[in-house]
Amino acid sequence: MSQEIHSVRAYQYLRNRLISGDFEPGTRLLYGPIGKEIGVSATPVREAAGRLANEGLVDLIPQIGAVVRTIGREELIEIYGVREIIEPGASAMAARKASEEQIAAIGEELAKMKAATEEQERGGTETTTREIKRNFDRADYGFHIRVFEATGNKAIVQTATQSQVLTRVFGIRKHIHDAESMKLTCGHHQAIYDGIANRQPEAAFAAAVEHIQYGLEHCLIVMDQAEAAKAAEEAAQNEDGNSSGQKNESATDTPSNVSSEATPDTTENESA
Repeated sequence: MSQEIHSVRAYQYLRNRLISGDFEPGTRLLYGPIGKEIGVSATPVREAAGRLANEGLVDLIPQIGAVVRTIGREELIEIYGVREIIEPGASAMAARKASEEQIAAIGEELAKMKAATEEQERGGTETTTREIKRNFDRADYGFHIRVFEATGNKAIVQTATQSQVLTRVFGIRKHIHDAESMKLTCGHHQAIYDGIANRQPEAAFAAAVEHIQYGLEHCLIVMDQAEAAKAAEEAAQNEDGNSSGQKNESATDTPSNVSSEATPDTTENESA
């Protein structure tokens, strides 16, 4: 098997895992171990990382290698802005141009989402298991890709797919998957599907706008909550550090009747 084929294989493997949320932002991609997972050397994995960097999914850092990108609030808003420009129009175009087979394919992905939601409801847990989340997200992604394909426009497929990938790597992972949020997402998709299946472009367009706006709003809420929690944790750590420093200062002011031999023991305990 040629080096080029190995590189494509590594690229597809890494890209799929990024879309599935297997790598958190900030994660370093280790070329050797990843290559072993798919039976190739580190070189094709390194080449695949270069392609992913061109797509904006990873950063290439000297002496470190590929690291999954971390994006901020403004960039996430920009990504959703691209989606809001492209996807409603794609949904409307699909309502006009989709074949019956393509409409059925869109419906199949929606059915998979509903099945995962029902499984979550039966489980009774507050948040999903990793398997349910993966099945739901995979069908969610498939739904949108089938809609893009139904436009019959290759440029739309390519552009819209890229914004979807960016959303999934940097945004969807922030969503909390519980039965209620999953049902709400299914409801949004149902409205898009109904507009397409009933050949109602305006309805499909409006449903897609509502879905994307909700997704951005939810992502930003979760992002803000995570940043607030991180700030609170850092503040608590700083407070603990200041308290420890004050204790250390007190320990150095030992009375003259205390043996200096006690000081090493105190230091050792604090280090432990």
